[in-house]
Amino acid sequence: EYSSGRQYNGDGVNVMMHDDGYVEPHIDRKGRVDEQFCFSCSSNSGDSHGDHVSGTIMGAGNLDPLGRGMADGSFLYVMNYTTNNYYNYVPSLYSTYDVVITTASYSNGCNAGYTSLASDLDEQNNTYSSLLHVFSAGNSGSSDCGYGAGSGWGNVTGGHKQAKNVIAVGNLDYKSDLASSSSRGPAADGRIKPDICAQGTNVYSTYPNYTYQTISGTSMACPGISGVLAQLYQAYKQTNNGNNPPSALMKCILLNTADDIGNPGPDFKHGWGVANSYRAAKVIENSNYLNSNISQGGVNNHTLNVPNGVSQVKIMIYWHDKEGNSSASTSLVNDLNFSVTSPNGNNFLPYVLNPTPSSSVLNQNATNGVDNLNNMEQIVIDNPITGDYDIQVNGWAVPYGPQEYFICYEFIDNNVEITHPIGGESMVPGEYAVIRWDAIDNGQNFTVEYSNNNGSSWSTLNNNISSDLNHYVWQVPNNVNNQSKIRVSRGSSSSSSHETFTIIDVPSNLSVYWPCPDSIYVSWNSVSGATSYEISMLGQKYMDSIYTTNLTSTWLINPNPTVTDSWFSVKSILNGG
Repeated sequence: EYSSGRQYNGDGVNVMMHDDGYVEPHIDRKGRVDEQFCFSCSSNSGDSHGDHVSGTIMGAGNLDPLGRGMADGSFLYVMNYTTNNYYNYVPSLYSTYDVVITTASYSNGCNAGYTSLASDLDEQNNTYSSLLHVFSAGNSGSSDCGYGAGSGWGNVTGGHKQAKNVIAVGNLDYKSDLASSSSRGPAADGRIKPDICAQGTNVYSTYPNYTYQTISGTSMACPGISGVLAQLYQAYKQTNNGNNPPSALMKCILLNTADDIGNPGPDFKHGWGVANSYRAAKVIENSNYLNSNISQGGVNNHTLNVPNGVSQVKIMIYWHDKEGNSSASTSLVNDLNFSVTSPNGNNFLPYVLNPTPSSSVLNQNATNGVDNLNNMEQIVIDNPITGDYDIQVNGWAVPYGPQEYFICYEFIDNNVEITHPIGGESMVPGEYAVIRWDAIDNGQNFTVEYSNNNGSSWSTLNNNISSDLNHYVWQVPNNVNNQSKIRVSRGSSSSSSHETFTIIDVPSNLSVYWPCPDSIYVSWNSVSGATSYEISMLGQKYMDSIYTTNLTSTWLINPNPTVTDSWFSVKSILNGG
């Protein structure tokens, strides 16, 4: 939110959502929705699921800034939900309208296996190189859907979600704890599902009649990942001459940079962990990835130089696999294997999970070995020595080659880096905020401090936060100022907000008097400490600032008197910030 910060909001990225039909009018979506392809939709359906999901993807927060979605610059194409959309409309939406992300939070059977639709979706991802399908994992976490391990396993809701090249999303709360209702893997053939997790519990988003609602489920986690991907696509385009990224690369980066939660390594509850879009963006910005091709029996070698000061290196190989046969016992077609050799000759193998249908076995920690089930493999090396590492890729079984693959990597040090608040935000006295930071668990606890004078002095909020936590819930003090910062530290490493943020209340009792087509008179209650007030009016897409005053009322001339539906807002300003 500050001028030199990252400004990824999904601008220039188009998303197709197919859900329960038309989304109702809401100013948070103004100017960024196309519903021309919603052919069987009813304008008075009264459904609300799609309204909520769409806001999580791309809502602007015009009516309530707390309801802003993940990618408030992206554009949304709305369709009703039917699997025919993939066959009938996705190719033209991709080719003609540059739709690169599709999102759907609908189920289609429980543990349905690798269906013909799953095969078709995998084929689409290979045919249209930038296209990526995102799905909810399902809300059947306690169900027994016939995998063989009893209730609580193998209950992803829909064969399409078990496709190899798509993303299925599990449901977490704000602390990254898994919801009991979130569907678990494995896929029917033992592959890792869900792929990744995001917050889906108590998600606040748009609702009919110009309102908002808080709802929970993997339906709410799925659009969160879709919005994150829109941001990451924009990041790639900005560093690659406006070109869309290969979707295989984006999935690789998203999974490899996820924060590991649950059992160490991947597991059948959380997949590869909780999305860390900040780490993913840095991998894109630093071009920490490569790609190549391999054929049957081939061996490719890549050199990765690990610098000094690295506490952990994470390396993942990923490939969009050729579509499988829905009647085959294993859906993987092209099987690549990879390993890493350190400068001193140590050999590292990727994580593997045991898919044996037993509840105790499915809950075991990942081990290291050869993976012949999944089209992604990850190697994590703790405390790596400095030098050149040899990444070896083996075309173990490539009947349909050559097979393109991507390798992405990240170097993680032992430092702490604050991620919220980082500067430019506005907070309200008495409300609760979640302070967040990025750091691996090294056994040292964290200290969180607050400054109201741009870091000249600090007061301790908590000096004993567990080393495995990356957040702290803070009640914003009743201390109106625009010089606030947060600092997080452990040992010799500390990180503070890049710029200051503001603490000030929100104007209340906004009232309208004498609304006329050409003008309007508004007033509001004064806010303690405010030096001025900014009045905004809804423009083509967003609330645009039109007037500033130090009074608590004003008469505004309507710049477009032919528009009968006008929206205004007032916010408190403290010394220009």
